Amino acid sequence: MRFLAFLSIFIVFLNADESAFKSISSDFTQTIKSSENDTIKYSGNFQAMNEGGNNFALWNYKTPVIKTIYFINNDVVILEPDLEQAVITTLKEMPDISRVLNEALAANKQTNKAVTINIAEIDYTISFQNDIPAKIAYTDALDNTIEILLRNTLLNINIDKLTFRVNVPTNYDVVRY
Repeated sequence: MRFLAFLSIFIVFLNADESAFKSISSDFTQTIKSSENDTIKYSGNFQAMNEGGNNFALWNYKTPVIKTIYFINNDVVILEPDLEQAVITTLKEMPDISRVLNEALAANKQTNKAVTINIAEIDYTISFQNDIPAKIAYTDALDNTIEILLRNTLLNINIDKLTFRVNVPTNYDVVRY
């Protein structure tokens, strides 16, 4: 479930105020290196938006496994086609990434450099390319080093709300926790 912590980072930023961005779409490569030097690399794309105070996100993992993850506010649905399984859960505590990215964007405009923001005792370093988030790096509570590279990132685009409609296939096992 390490990827849930990573994913939640991008979701909460959508609680941002009127001066912040309202949506993001990006391809990503996430590298997780454990304290034992085991490394796993994920890649795919995601879209996220805030509409009327509601947060929506859709993550499409393409490698090393195909997986689709929906966030609707704090509710999460993970579709795993290889397992024919849907995991449904609620995240009670998510980092306030709206604050992380909004502070980082504001600081970047002043310094035009990478910015480190501390939230809940975790330092997130956000690097930019042309005022667009390009990399996020941090060490999680389990001492995993995470680096997320963003490509083809678009901010404040129109995203159809139906993109975030969850459709669990009838043949999937449903696991709730």
